[in-house]
Amino acid sequence: MGQIGNAGTAWNTKSENLMFTQEGGLAIRMINKTGAASIKGSVVELEGTTDKGVELSGIGSPDPIGIIYDSGIADGDFVWVVVSGFAEVLYSTAVTRGTFARVPDSGDTSGTAGQAIAEPLPSPPFASDKHFQEIGHPAESIGSPGLALTVLHFN
Repeated sequence: MGQIGNAGTAWNTKSENLMFTQEGGLAIRMINKTGAASIKGSVVELEGTTDKGVELSGIGSPDPIGIIYDSGIADGDFVWVVVSGFAEVLYSTAVTRGTFARVPDSGDTSGTAGQAIAEPLPSPPFASDKHFQEIGHPAESIGSPGLALTVLHFN
């Protein structure tokens, strides 16, 4: 694959382990260890037994690191994971742009492993606990669960 940067008349946006997505995200190549075919927008964290492996972020996880970019990638195969910039995130709730996006905790009735929830910005004492579950801020609103463009940042 080519190098990242200006290669003459056009930008090359992909290398073997790094790419810029159409949505404006930075993705890295990891190994799908979710136990099933990948689902676009799933929130993932590092998996403990495979180098470069990712698994779905669990309920209450303080360690999300990225968002699955493609659906249908078999368990054990390479999958693109968006770690910065814009990503389409899978939410188990309706989403209002500009709110707070995070992995669910045990008190969230709509919480689903590997999916995000959106809520107003938390206030103390929950702000510091939820800070480590944060994945970013939705940049668009959706009226029901599904994919919503989100500006990512992980703590």
